[in-house]
Amino acid sequence: MSKNKTKQELEEEVDLLSNMLESLVDLLEKKGVLTQAEWEKQIKENVKI
Repeated sequence: MSKNKTKQELEEEVDLLSNMLESLVDLLEKKGVLTQAEWEKQIKENVKI
């Protein structure tokens, strides 16, 4: 069942997902799997704003 979310709930969800992605990228960077530049390049190639 779909729930109508408030603007604040949506903002909190976006913030949480952003923090999760940031943490994942930091971990991958520390492990030498990818660099920040590679991540940003991938975003630019796949995200249309």
